[in-house]
Amino acid sequence: MKKLYAFFLLAALLTGCNSEDKEIYSRQIDIVSIPAGAPIVIDGLKMGTAPLSVGVETNEDGYFVRKTVITAIPQEASLHTQVVSFPAYLASNPEKSKVPEKITFHMGVAPSQGGGVSFNDE
Repeated sequence: MKKLYAFFLLAALLTGCNSEDKEIYSRQIDIVSIPAGAPIVIDGLKMGTAPLSVGVETNEDGYFVRKTVITAIPQEASLHTQVVSFPAYLASNPEKSKVPEKITFHMGVAPSQGGGVSFNDE
């Protein structure tokens, strides 16, 4: 319930600043961490612990409408913070802002080793 409330609160706050009349769409992202239990933060709001499924605001084609940053926070000193950032939709380069169906954070992989984030579009 907290996750759903946080999503709608965020959507209301972000759309309240926009004077254009746009339709809002939402897509679900499944978020997993290895090991399980990493706190997940989206644009500064704690959404819960992985694994979880969250709704994000999109355009009708499934692209992020604004820059979105998703962070997985490690629960042990031997693990690493993982961050993925998606830009807002741009017609000139849409693939960078496509909403994935699943994000997996591999907490044991250091950013210097190429990062520990993988995406699945099923």
